Amino acid sequence: MTLAAVSEATTAGAPDAGFPTVFGRELIGELPNFVHRPYLVVTMADLWPRFEHLFDSHLAGVHFVETLDAAALEDVTKALPEFGSVVGLGGGQASDVAKFLAWRRGRPLFQVPTAMTTNAPFSHRAVLRQDDGIAIVGWAVPEAVYVDFDVIRSAPALLNRSGVGDVLCYHTAHYDWKLAHDTGREERRWPYDERLVIEARDRLDAVLADLDEIHDISDRGIRTLMLAHRWGGAAYHAAGWNNRHMDGVDHAFLYGLEHQTGRHFIHGQAVGLGTYFGAVLQDNEPEMVLSSLHRAGVDIRPEAMGIEWDDAATAMRRLAWYVRHADLPFTIADTRPVTDDDVEHIRDRIHATFGAWETQGPQGPRGGFI
Repeated sequence: MTLAAVSEATTAGAPDAGFPTVFGRELIGELPNFVHRPYLVVTMADLWPRFEHLFDSHLAGVHFVETLDAAALEDVTKALPEFGSVVGLGGGQASDVAKFLAWRRGRPLFQVPTAMTTNAPFSHRAVLRQDDGIAIVGWAVPEAVYVDFDVIRSAPALLNRSGVGDVLCYHTAHYDWKLAHDTGREERRWPYDERLVIEARDRLDAVLADLDEIHDISDRGIRTLMLAHRWGGAAYHAAGWNNRHMDGVDHAFLYGLEHQTGRHFIHGQAVGLGTYFGAVLQDNEPEMVLSSLHRAGVDIRPEAMGIEWDDAATAMRRLAWYVRHADLPFTIADTRPVTDDDVEHIRDRIHATFGAWETQGPQGPRGGFI
C-alpha cells in the first residue's frame, strides 16, 4: 500500500502553525510499517472493527476509551502491557487519552483523527475530567498527525461539521477576553493581546469563507477546518498556555452542561450551542453565529444531542453559578443574568432556524439517530 500524502508546510514567513500534519489517503495501513513496535492503539470500541484489519502482529494491545477521569486513567496506565509507541485513532476522547498514556509512559505518539469535531489531535495536553471540573495535563507532541480524506469523510456528517463550533467560538471568546480587560478582571498572566485576537480571527474567517465546503466534507473543506484546528491546538501552548483568544463562555457552557447532565457530548456541537447562547448574552452578532452553524450543518438543538430542552435551559440559567463553582475565567456569564425571556428567545430562534424537533430513533454511538 502506498503512502499517497501531501505534508502541509507552514506558510512562508509565518510562525509555526502546529504539529507536522499529513493529508492523504490510505494512511492508516502504512502505520504498522514505521511506528515504534510493539504499538498500542487507543480508540473507541465502535470504531475498532472498521480498522482492526489494518494492523498487524506487532500490536501490543488496544485500549478502548471508556472514561476521561484522570484518576481512572492513572489506573489504566499501570495496567497496560509494555509498548513502544501509541497510536491515537478516533475523535477528541481517543486523542486526549492517547496523549495522556503516551505522556505517562514516555512513548512516541502518532495521531489519526477519524472526524473533525475538535482540535484535540493537534494540542499538546490532554483535557480530562477531575472531580467537578476539568484537568488539562500532560505533554505529548506527536511525530505527525495523519488526516486521511476518505476516513474523515466516512464519519457521520454531524461529527465532521460540528468541528466548526470549535472555531466559531473564537468569536465569543474575543468579546469575553476584552470584557475581562475592560472591567479589570483579566488574569495577570493573560493580559488582553490584540495580536492573538487578530491571528485567531484570521483562522475563523477562513472557516467562515469555506462553510459550504465543510458542509459537503470536500477535500478542500477538510483541509480548511483541520488547518484551523492545527493552529488552534498549537496556539494554546504558543501563547503561554493561554486560551483566552479561543475559549470563553462557549466552552464554559459545555462544561456546565456536562455537570448538569452527567454526560459527554460531541464537542463542537455543544460548544456551538454555547457560542450562540454566549453571543445572545453579549449582543454580539448572534444571528451570524446561528446562520453559520446552520449553513455548516451543525444542529445545535438540545434534542439532537440526546437531551431535553429543559436540560440545556437549566444549564443556561445556572451558568453564572457554575463558572464560579468551577473557578473558570471571567466571561459574560459573570455579568449578564440569564432571564427566562433569554432562554425562550434562544429556543424560538433555534427552532425557527433548524425546525421544531420531531421524535427520532435511538441515538447512534457516533452521533445522529438510528
